[in-house]
Amino acid sequence: MEEAKFAIIDVETTGGGIKDNKITEICIIVLQNGEEVNRFVSLINPQRDIPYYIEKLTGINDAMVAHAPRFEEVASAINEVTRDCIFVAHNVGFDYNVVRSEFESAGIDFNRKRLCTVRLSKKLIPGLFSYSLGNLCTSINIPHRDRHRAQGDTEATVLLFKRCLELDPDYDVISGFLNRNSKESYLPPHFKSSDFENLPTTAGVYFFKDKKGTPLYIGKAINIQKRVLSHFREKSNRKYALLQDTHTIDYERTGSELLALLREAELILKYYPKFNKAQKNPAKPYKLTSYLNKKGIHQFALHKNKIAPVSWMQFYTREEAIFFLESICETYNLCPKYCSLQQNNGECNHYKIKDCSGFCKEEIDPVTYNKRVAEAFEFISTYDDSCLILTEGRTTEEKSFIYLKQGKYAGYGFIESTENITKVEDFTNQLIPQKSSAYADRIISRYLTMSANIEKIQLQKEAVFEYDIFERWVS
Repeated sequence: MEEAKFAIIDVETTGGGIKDNKITEICIIVLQNGEEVNRFVSLINPQRDIPYYIEKLTGINDAMVAHAPRFEEVASAINEVTRDCIFVAHNVGFDYNVVRSEFESAGIDFNRKRLCTVRLSKKLIPGLFSYSLGNLCTSINIPHRDRHRAQGDTEATVLLFKRCLELDPDYDVISGFLNRNSKESYLPPHFKSSDFENLPTTAGVYFFKDKKGTPLYIGKAINIQKRVLSHFREKSNRKYALLQDTHTIDYERTGSELLALLREAELILKYYPKFNKAQKNPAKPYKLTSYLNKKGIHQFALHKNKIAPVSWMQFYTREEAIFFLESICETYNLCPKYCSLQQNNGECNHYKIKDCSGFCKEEIDPVTYNKRVAEAFEFISTYDDSCLILTEGRTTEEKSFIYLKQGKYAGYGFIESTENITKVEDFTNQLIPQKSSAYADRIISRYLTMSANIEKIQLQKEAVFEYDIFERWVS
């Protein structure tokens, strides 16, 4: 490592994150064996107006860059100066990605190993109140002139980096940061690598939190650690802003993706995190209804806005509704045309269901057909009864459960995988009650209609279904 070359770099820009952000000034100081061996400094014409707030911060205005070279005019020189160098910057994620984006616009592939002096300082100079360049320099007595100008900030970063080299003479820490398997170059500047390593690789929800512990973003994942790492590698202005504000990442293991989806929806509604997109009100659901048609049989119908005297179920997408109706049609040998699966007036001709009941061909009478419909209605009437949906637990010794009270989400919990449950009292102590919402209803509805081999425990019915209505239907 003694012969390694380090290109300490700082850029000033037009502002606006890392995407569509243009460089207005760049300074590169190359160190080898702790000594400066090269330097490149230049204003850059961003070919766009510099916002007033950026001008006030940096002192760089449109007149200053009007006759400066465009980035593509100095790209070759910058590429050559930094060749075989390790890219070093204070908060390297910003500077590196802005520079790389400029190279991409110039049609040049730019790839360098990189080091962050924020993360390096936190490791080698722990316990400081702030690791911003200005505060850090003040804390350890490093002169910092011409703040918010590329050369002034780069010269201060050079002195900081030299201090780090003194504290890491054998390059043990630096070598670890440069290890290809290390996540250091991707992690947010305020986030501890040990905290990332402690994230589980199982399903759950995770929380990006600010320095006060307030959730900034809440997400769900099948593999929490892998999903969090994918956030670190995303290159968007919004994600960059999130990572700059993130100080800790917390998590909650759920065992199953279904419970993770539910917890994510609940927690977003509870905290309204700054970086989560606002949850929109779900569109009006499709309602599964039925009516007695002119042929004397009970026919299924799907309505989105109409009020019907009988509403059996609701679905949040037409895809879910059709999937469910196809299953009912096949299971109880009904006619697709009388199950809202096709619109023509002739015989059934469904692309998927080839064997219909025969009523459309007058092969059976209305009473026989309605008996089959009654069986389907009986199944549907119990479909939304109180039950537990069992899914994977947080360990192999347990299962997670989702409690539906008369078809509505009412809570969740965890039980031993060998535990036998038949009534509500059997899991009351393990239940974590939750309020139902349109989001939870939609998540569960989709899971029930689209998932195969659902492990479900039917509980004692809490409302008696009026079975005598079947007699009226089939009589």
